[in-house]
Amino acid sequence: MYEKYGGCCAYCGKEIEFKDMQVDHIVPKRRDGTDDFDNLNPACRRCNHYKSSLTLEGFRDTIEKIPEKLMGREYIFKVGVDYGFFEPWRRKVTFYFEEMEGK
Repeated sequence: MYEKYGGCCAYCGKEIEFKDMQVDHIVPKRRDGTDDFDNLNPACRRCNHYKSSLTLEGFRDTIEKIPEKLMGREYIFKVGVDYGFFEPWRRKVTFYFEEMEGK
């Protein structure tokens, strides 16, 4: 499983050490996902935790909404935007494993 994407998280693409890798069910078990290799991805702890039992599209939508959430809730982020440290934008998310499969 670790080598499936060259030691990288299938979602964010960050390199992960073997000891830190978690195995994610692409289609979560609570949504009738299986333990088949094709339904499993190596994930960093942060992505696996954040994805939780979401579908891929649910996870993608959650990630895409991060800038909106920060602008709506995080005062310090708004200050950073006002001073030009950050520029919130909306973009489509492509997961690392999708980029690798396209090559």
